Amino acid sequence: MIDLRIDREQDEAAHRQVYRQLRAAILSGRLAAGARLPSSRTLAATAGVARVTIDRAVEQLAAEGFVVSRVGAGTYVTDALATGGEAGRESLFRPALTAWGERTLALHQPGEPPGDGPRPEIDFGFGRSFAGGFPYDVWRRLLGRYLSTDDAMLSRYGSAAGFYPLRQAIADYLGRARGVRCAAEDVVIVSGAQQAIDILARLLLAPGDEVLVETPGYRDAFALFRLHQARLVGLPVDDYGLPADRLRGERARLVFVTPSHQFPRGGTMPLARRLALLAWARRRAAVIIEDDYDGDLRYEGGSLAALQGLDEDGRVVYLGTFSKVLFPALRLGYLVLPRALNAPFVQAKDLVDRGAPTLTQAAVADFLAEGHFERHLRHLRHLYGEKRQALIQALDANLGDRVRYSPVAAGLHVMLFAETGVDEARLVREAAARGVRVYAGAPYHLEQPAPPSILLGFSGLEEEEIVEGVRRLAEAWP
Repeated sequence: MIDLRIDREQDEAAHRQVYRQLRAAILSGRLAAGARLPSSRTLAATAGVARVTIDRAVEQLAAEGFVVSRVGAGTYVTDALATGGEAGRESLFRPALTAWGERTLALHQPGEPPGDGPRPEIDFGFGRSFAGGFPYDVWRRLLGRYLSTDDAMLSRYGSAAGFYPLRQAIADYLGRARGVRCAAEDVVIVSGAQQAIDILARLLLAPGDEVLVETPGYRDAFALFRLHQARLVGLPVDDYGLPADRLRGERARLVFVTPSHQFPRGGTMPLARRLALLAWARRRAAVIIEDDYDGDLRYEGGSLAALQGLDEDGRVVYLGTFSKVLFPALRLGYLVLPRALNAPFVQAKDLVDRGAPTLTQAAVADFLAEGHFERHLRHLRHLYGEKRQALIQALDANLGDRVRYSPVAAGLHVMLFAETGVDEARLVREAAARGVRVYAGAPYHLEQPAPPSILLGFSGLEEEEIVEGVRRLAEAWP
């Protein structure tokens, strides 16, 4: 007998619940091929429903070929149905992965720390936006502007390069605020930094090519370059970012750098180093990816001009994102590409991604063009600047000279360097035992052994939580 159970609290219709349970019984072998189904009267009594509900479920099964009705004899599971039953689950097909697929598995980066423990009272996660800081009323109005019309743009696919008014608004803003030299045609909308890096790596790197990266640096970029079989050459950064003036015989085809605010250590690359990097790239015929992931979030003085603005011969790719300033779930970033890379990148992107949702792009375009973005940015600079100041004051008061960190007031996190000999993993565990989640710095370093360090994000916390979290962290500090 098939035991049917109807959950009256579910939104799913009763006949769909009956259909789903009978289908599962057939596929699992509990109702074998050729077996006769109990009568609709019997099934209705078992499930506590009307016979018409059973009839609708059986009609759907018949339409899909799971059962057949025989006049005067009842309804039977299709004879030709071979399911393998429960035993078949032990031998589920496992397709052979390509070398690329195997490398993807090998490069899997588990979340840190594991999420199977109790939720921490205070989580210094970084890269998060503060939910209360976003003008949701403005955002809803901008989205509603397009949802309430029959605008033709919503009825067709957009360009792989992105919604043109958004590309124009980004070009206008970057030229005005960041010194980037570009037109709308040079801007391409992507789903985020990782998509941009992946496509660039496919276009520019052959197996075995060298990529020059900062260490500590952006570990997702490390993983993507390795996935494409590149060889990473890590250059340790200091308080002023990548020491490009020390580059000599490196043979890299590609350089990945964060000059405005080095990730994750902090620090800003001065003009002399920027010019040295451009000169070196010119000699090596190398491409530079400038990741300006949080360049707008500076809390002392204005935004800095981008490295791309110094580029005279089109070898810098400028990469930016809206995730840090608007909200992460938006999943919109952008590239400013040299003219020689524009067509190859857009054609490659068109093959793997039709483009970001036009509705979202249209709303962001208006958000920029109507001045909401820069007003919101001023608000965030004030809000996050105060949070960072609270963090720095708490660190100085509780840890003093036991830690070092970048003095540059920017970004959404601070990387703390501990004294040599401090056990980084133990420090993370001891903090967790006190209800505070901090993040190990080792995954961001290429050098081995990595100097002991941890990352503290502050954007998603209240100032009181920041102060209390640092106090508890100090208790765990050796």
